[in-house]
Amino acid sequence: MTGKFAALTLAAMIAGLVAVNVALYDTPVDIAPIASKKGRDGGLAPGPAGSLQLPDAGDFSETFERPLFSPTRRKFVPEPVTPHPVEVAAAPVEQQPVPPPQNAAPAVAPTLLGISIHRGAAKALLRIAGSDTALWYGKDEIVDGWKVSTIDKDQAALERDGRVARIPLYPSSRQTLAESVGQ
Repeated sequence: MTGKFAALTLAAMIAGLVAVNVALYDTPVDIAPIASKKGRDGGLAPGPAGSLQLPDAGDFSETFERPLFSPTRRKFVPEPVTPHPVEVAAAPVEQQPVPPPQNAAPAVAPTLLGISIHRGAAKALLRIAGSDTALWYGKDEIVDGWKVSTIDKDQAALERDGRVARIPLYPSSRQTLAESVGQ
């Protein structure tokens, strides 16, 4: 008799759950967006019964301004370069001023913003000095007169007029770009 009673109880519970599901199936659900109403303390204000009031998502502009490839997610600010002392000649030496070449390209190496290595093909995200945009360059491509010679996981090497500029992805505070171009 206990087995019949347990089976009957189980069948009644299942029938009750089916009835609840049928009732919920026919119940309309309000999916309209909810305007955020914050109180004085910045918390959530009580809304209509049964509605969930979510906080305002906020402004993500600071998140998007932080560099993706920086380990600290802070913009790199190089230390100020102190000028070296210059010796002054006792008597002025007359020299003819040398005019700069007409179509000389700037000697400033591009800034390395990121490195992508996918299936053996390496690319460097480089930004030319004075430009707001950055482009991806592969090995042996030319960017602003510089030839991309090698790309490693943490640096890129660019060549121009016999000079090699090794640009680290994460420059240390002691090493500046000017020092790496002189090597």
